[in-house]
Amino acid sequence: MTNSNQAPAGCDAVMAHLARPIPETLWHYTTFAGFQGIISSKTIWTTEYRFLNDSEEFSHARMLAEKLVEALPESTGVGFPARDTLRSAVRLAFRTGLLHEERFSLMVASFSEVGDQLSQWRGYAGNSTGVSLGLDLRHLRPPSLLETTVAFAPCVYAESEKQRLLGAILDHGREKLQEAWNATVTAGLKTIDRSNPNAVWEHIHAHSLELSASVAEAHTNLQWDLLRMAPLLKNESFSEEREWRLTLPRESIRLPSHHRLSFHCQYDTMVPYIAYPLLLPNQEGPILCRDVILGPGSHPAAPVGVNMFLLSQEIPIACRKSEVPYRPGR
Repeated sequence: MTNSNQAPAGCDAVMAHLARPIPETLWHYTTFAGFQGIISSKTIWTTEYRFLNDSEEFSHARMLAEKLVEALPESTGVGFPARDTLRSAVRLAFRTGLLHEERFSLMVASFSEVGDQLSQWRGYAGNSTGVSLGLDLRHLRPPSLLETTVAFAPCVYAESEKQRLLGAILDHGREKLQEAWNATVTAGLKTIDRSNPNAVWEHIHAHSLELSASVAEAHTNLQWDLLRMAPLLKNESFSEEREWRLTLPRESIRLPSHHRLSFHCQYDTMVPYIAYPLLLPNQEGPILCRDVILGPGSHPAAPVGVNMFLLSQEIPIACRKSEVPYRPGR
C-alpha cells in the first residue's frame, strides 16, 4: 500500500511533462497595481481555479478521460474487465474522489512564454494599460523529493498530446489494476475446479480483501496522476497564450511551510487566493526580474514612474514599451 505521507509515483509520461525545463524568462500579464504588489511582496497570487477565465477548467479533462475509457478493450489479460474497471476509477476520481468539484480546490498562477501579445494585453492587463513582467522562475518548481502535488509546467493544447498523456495515465492505472487481478486469478487457476464455470469469480470473491487493497492503491495512483495533469489540459482555442501554470491543489499540498488562504474583493464576489513566494526560503534581495514591458495603452509617462519604482526596489533594469500597435478606446 502507498504510505499516506507519500505522493504516489506517477506514470512516466506525466512525470516527464512535469519535469519539462523551465524557460529562462516567463511573463506574467497584470495591472500596475498587480505589478507593484508582486515586486513589493515578492509573491505571486495563485487564484482559485473557478475564478479563472476558462469556463471548461477541469470538465475538459474529465470529458477527454471518459471518452478515452470508452475506447478501451472490454477485457485484457486473464479476463480483466479493463473498460468497466477504468470507467469506475475515472468516475470515482472526478465524482467522489480528489477531483470532485465540491471537495477539490486548486490555486493557479499563470505565466506565458510570450511577453508582448495583444490578446493577453487585452485579457489580463487592464485592456492593455498594464504590465508584462518577465521573471526568472527556474527555481520555482518544488524539488521532487518533497513529494508534493504542487506543479509548475506548460499547459497542453493539442488534442493529440492531451490524448497521449491521458492515455498514458489510463494505461498506467490499468496495468497496476491488471497486475493485481492477474496475480489473484493465476494463483486460483492452480487450485480451482475448472469444470465449474463460476469458479474463477468465486475465487476472486474469496480473495476480495487482498484484491481490494491493491485496487485502492492503483486508484490512488490514478487520481494523483489526474490531479497533477488535469489542470494543465486546456482548450485549443487558448493555445496562442503558451501558458505555464503554477498549480497548488489545496486538498493534497505537501510543502515544508504553510501557505495561508487569503481573499480579495471584486465588484461581484470574493476571490480566494494564496500568495506564493517567488524567492527560495531564506533567500534575500529582490525577485529575479529580467524584463518589464509596459502595455500599449499605458500612460505616456509610465516609464518614468516604473523605472523609479524598479530602482527603489533594487531591481537593476529599465522597462520598455510594448511594440504592439494598439491603443484602447478612452
